[in-house]
Amino acid sequence: MAEETTDILTVIAEITAKEAGVEASAISRESRFAADLDIDSLGLLTIATEVEERLGVILDDSAIPTLPTVGALVDLVADQKG
Repeated sequence: MAEETTDILTVIAEITAKEAGVEASAISRESRFAADLDIDSLGLLTIATEVEERLGVILDDSAIPTLPTVGALVDLVADQKG
């Protein structure tokens, strides 16, 4: 499971980096979407849509805006892949 979570983090970091205009290496589980990466709710939905496409999961749209960190999104995806 830990290896799968690392793989999920890698994909989400790549997608988030593209949306935020930063290097993927600058993104960690603790990175906050709004405060650290300046990603608003629309940007977060864009990230979630690409995550769904790349990782083959379906995320609850109502949960997306409440995710504070990259790690929270990783955990949500890992639960869906369960």
